This record gives sequence, structure tokens and C-alpha cells, in this order.
Amino acid sequence: MVTVHDRTDVGRRRTRRDRLSAIARGLGPFARPHRRHLGVALGGSVLVTAAQLALPWPLAWMVDLAAGAGASGGPPTWLPELGGPVAGPAVAVAVVGVVFGLGEYVQRVAIARFVVRTVNDARVGVLARSLGPDGATGTRDPGDVVTRVVGDTARLRVGMKGALVHILQHGLFLLGVSAVLFVLDVGLGLAYLGGLVVALGVAVVGTDRAAALARSRRGRESRVVGDALRAVTTPGDGPVAKSLDRERSVAIITQLKGRTAWAVQAVLALAACLVLGLALRYAETGRLSAGEVALVASYLLMLHYPMMRLGRQITRLGPQLTSAERLTRLAEPARLRFEAT
Repeated sequence: MVTVHDRTDVGRRRTRRDRLSAIARGLGPFARPHRRHLGVALGGSVLVTAAQLALPWPLAWMVDLAAGAGASGGPPTWLPELGGPVAGPAVAVAVVGVVFGLGEYVQRVAIARFVVRTVNDARVGVLARSLGPDGATGTRDPGDVVTRVVGDTARLRVGMKGALVHILQHGLFLLGVSAVLFVLDVGLGLAYLGGLVVALGVAVVGTDRAAALARSRRGRESRVVGDALRAVTTPGDGPVAKSLDRERSVAIITQLKGRTAWAVQAVLALAACLVLGLALRYAETGRLSAGEVALVASYLLMLHYPMMRLGRQITRLGPQLTSAERLTRLAEPARLRFEAT
């Protein structure tokens, strides 16, 4: 008996640009009808980011009031005084909380609609194309077809929802903090922006390594599923499906996510220490008020969780992009390896 193994994703040295181009060409037509949901999600992300950036300002106003900074350093004149100087900032905090909740709800619902509908349309469209007169499904191992149509689309649908939510939300917040730091002082903005660039480079390296591990694992899954299908259809003649219980790539990818997140946090933590040191120095020279220093410190404290999540989610993009690439390449002619069994 001859066993057929798919080799489409083995031995090809594609660059990151080639892979992203293939994904864009393959999924672009299916995502285009649903781009309105992506626009709504971006609007919700902007609301969430605006609320996050606005949250520390009432604290800065109250610090200036406690320090006796006067009207120039306290709450703005347009904020109504509702029974006292602290009531206005308290109302502002409540409004910010409502805006944050509304923005996050809009963002998550819109992203779910965009991802689910795009992936469902892509699964149907790519499979129909591969089954057509010019399709290549007939030359592929059945296990590979099942793994791509069922497994990769399920991973893509679930994984991309979380990745887009966190990357949009936390990514915009990091950029927003950099913009606020630039407004307060150019030196603060440049120091933190440099840390962001280095952290992004670290995250991209983690993404590439996670994608390579995922490609290797997807190929093994296709072969195992193919063996199982042949064992079911021809009992006693085909090889028994191999177990994936000892598969270590999932644990390795999880470990890689944690290391990447730690590295991103370490880089941004160093940048935060530099920014805070500069802020204290500027306060001594009178370039920043006490409230502005408290504002900078609040932003740096708020950035801990987004830094951790952003590093993990960018690394998670590697396996998700691998699943997207495998789905879009389903219609391509397969490179097969024949093995006597």
C-alpha cells in the first residue's frame, strides 16, 4: 500500500512578506464585505483608548489641589463645580468609566462579527474553489484537507478574535500614552517611543518563531489525521493513527509566548524607569508640576497589564497567521511524498 503525505508547507523558505501577501490575497476578498465591522471595532477601540488616557487626569487635578497649585494646576475651568472642588473630578471619573464600558462592548462585538463572518466565508469559498475544475483538492492527502478546513479555520476564528481585541485596545493605548508624553515634554515622549520600537522588534521575533513551530505541528497533524482516515476506511490495511499525546510544540509555543511577554515587559519597564526619572528631574527644575508627575506615574502603572497582554497577543499572531496561510493555500497544487507501507 502507498501512503501519501502532503509536503506543501515543508521545505519552502518563504519570507514574512511572501506569507503576508499570500494571506492578504487569499482572505482579502472574503474580508472586504465585512470591513464595516472592522471600522466599528476601530471606533470602539478609540473610545476605550480615550477613556484610558482620560482616567488619570482627575487624579492629577486633585494632586495639584492638594499641593496648593492654584487654578492653573487644578481642574480646568470648564469642569462644573458640583458642591466642591473634588466633585467635578469624581463625576469625570464616572463618565470615563461609562465611556470605557461602552467602547469595549462595541469593540468586542464588532470584532467577533468581522472575524467569524470572514473566516466562515473563507472556509466555504476556498473549499469550493479547491473542489472546482481547476482545484487541487484531489491531489492532496484527505487528512490535510480535513485539518485545514476544520482545524485551521477553528483556530483562526477563535484566536484572531482575542488577538485583534487586545492588539487594537492595548496597542492604541501605548501609542496614546506616547502622544501624551510628547505633549507634556518631548524628551519624555522620545524616551518611551524608543522603548516601544525595541519592544515591537522583540515581539516580531517571537511571532516568527511561534509561526515556524506552528507550521511544523500543522504538518504532523495533517499526516496523523490522514492515517486515521485511512485506518477507518480500510481497516487492517492502513497504519494506525499516531497519538499526539507527546506533542511538545504546544507547550513550547506557550513557553515562547511567556518569554516574549517577559522580554517586552522588561524593555518597556526600562523605558518607564527612564521616563519617570526624567519626569522627577523636570519637576525639580519646574518644567513639570506635581500633578503632571503624578499623571506620568499613573500612566506607567497602568501600562503593566497592557504590556504583558500585548507581548503575548503579538506572539499568538504567529500560529494564527500560519492557520490563515494554510487555509488560503488549500487551492494550490500539493507537493506530495509517496511512502510504501
